[in-house]
Amino acid sequence: MKLLAIMGHEETRLQVKRLFQEHQVSMISSMDIMGCNCEKSGLGQAWWPTDQMVGTYSSLCFAILDDEKAAAIMLELEKHPIAVEKDFPARAFLMHVEKMV
Repeated sequence: MKLLAIMGHEETRLQVKRLFQEHQVSMISSMDIMGCNCEKSGLGQAWWPTDQMVGTYSSLCFAILDDEKAAAIMLELEKHPIAVEKDFPARAFLMHVEKMV
């Protein structure tokens, strides 16, 4: 099993939901977040806005799914990024789920 988290601009939430639905995956949860690096180091990630730019309202969507569906969604996101602004596509994070109770 995998935990898949997809973070993107707030406006991408519906596209992420559709992606999960297309792959017959139930989204566990989503939350609103501020997409910025709150540390003043100036070493922000090139792939996400930092506090040197105006913060971006974002969403973070989660699902627990089997390995094959996780791989398929990750491949889909690589081929067809979900983005409101082309320079900041939604980012997916895939983690192994060792145990569920």
